[in-house]
Amino acid sequence: MLRSLILLPVLLASLAASALEASVSKSHFFEKDASGSANEATLSLYWQVNPSTVHFGTTPEKTIVGRIRTDISVTRDGALIAEDHFILQTQPVYSPDELAAINIMDLRKYKVAQGKLHITVHMTDVNDSTNRYAYTDSLTVTKSSEKPFYSDVQLLDTFYKSEVKSIFLAEGMQAIPMCADFVDDFRRRLNFRVSLYNLEAVAKDSYPLVHKVRLARKTSDGFLADTVIADTLKQLRYPAAFGSLPIGALKSGNYYLTATLEDKMGNIIASSHRFFQRMNLHPDKQVVASKSIKQVLNDTSMEQITVLDLDKSFLSKYTTSQVKAMLKMLLPISDPMQANTINGFLKKPEDMYMRYFLHNYFQDLNPSDPGKAWKEYSDKVREVNKKFTAAGTAGYETERGFIYLRYGPPTDIITVTGETGALPYEIWQYNVLTQFSNKKELANAMFLFYKPGQMVSDYRLLHSTVPGEIRNASWRMYLYTNTNSSSGANNSNSRAEQFFGNL
Repeated sequence: MLRSLILLPVLLASLAASALEASVSKSHFFEKDASGSANEATLSLYWQVNPSTVHFGTTPEKTIVGRIRTDISVTRDGALIAEDHFILQTQPVYSPDELAAINIMDLRKYKVAQGKLHITVHMTDVNDSTNRYAYTDSLTVTKSSEKPFYSDVQLLDTFYKSEVKSIFLAEGMQAIPMCADFVDDFRRRLNFRVSLYNLEAVAKDSYPLVHKVRLARKTSDGFLADTVIADTLKQLRYPAAFGSLPIGALKSGNYYLTATLEDKMGNIIASSHRFFQRMNLHPDKQVVASKSIKQVLNDTSMEQITVLDLDKSFLSKYTTSQVKAMLKMLLPISDPMQANTINGFLKKPEDMYMRYFLHNYFQDLNPSDPGKAWKEYSDKVREVNKKFTAAGTAGYETERGFIYLRYGPPTDIITVTGETGALPYEIWQYNVLTQFSNKKELANAMFLFYKPGQMVSDYRLLHSTVPGEIRNASWRMYLYTNTNSSSGANNSNSRAEQFFGNL
């Protein structure tokens, strides 16, 4: 039983901020069940609390401690599948000078089933119930595949071999996690954990296999040179779950740590990715062989950079709310992993990390002047807002605005508002469109937008001929209001039929 605390007014005034600050992260792995025959999904939640935001007190033994009540719930389809309630007490210290060095970290694991999980973490300072922190997030756990697959990639502060039982023990290692996907200037190596499952399912004629862990700007881009761990598997043998990559020369930017399993022909059998941000104010200078340079993108990890001061960047004049809006504006031109990262920021805003993400994003577009790259894109957003803002929804958040930002202005727009037996609709036609997913050109690309009803003031995307966008074979059922809408028999002369027909 913990004894009651005597508050220290001096500490309350000097060390406590206006609100409890913490950084929470998550990952999920699979572990064998009690019988050892099946893989069970395990959700790992871990977090770190800023000690300067905790209200500390003294115990009767004259030590100084802080206490944080933590309430965790995990639900699926509204049903509670895991919960936890406990008080985390900091390590006792004997003087206020020691408080700055306190590391307040915890990790909890929960067995979970497949499906979309909703996670809530509430922290309350026991010494001041108004001092709180709340975290909400979601995670989709898929069924353990019968084919080879990877766990989530987890970034680690450090790891070392030890069988001592602790909350950080994993696969014979003490794995201390990084609680934020942010790698600062002081880290010269990137530590990680990623596990591979069901290797037994790979056919023998696919060997040798190659397990690789690499860094990339985007999951769809080429990998950076000299940042690769490769393990050739000539027979059934699982690669090491833990590893470390040198990042002393890795310039500031947004990156992905990617694990892949490839067969003997180079085909990717399984993969997993983890986004992180790098801030490197003092990059190592390296001499790279000319042969390696040819393998690196123009924007390589070996470039020298200018020290970044966010207060002097183009982002300094924007508020946190404006920064969130800027992130939303990037969704149309972001790949799935970038969009996932942006949506994570929107659900859990962290001002500094959001600003670094934006700066790195536009620095990739224009290394010498990221502010100019943002201005050029924001001009396009303003144009979209003028064209498509409706019923209080900003143009860039509408479905037409999204497509306009992603693919540019269409070659032709056909607006149909009074056609008998049909709801109002628009046809956008691109003579040549560059596909967003693979940058290939597509001829005669078309989009069909419509207004679902009188209560909807804006057009919604109903159907498209572009791979990766909505393809709705039943578009007639939604567009036509007559009884033969499924066949379009009474609308054979409509503009929609003329353009789309059986497309």
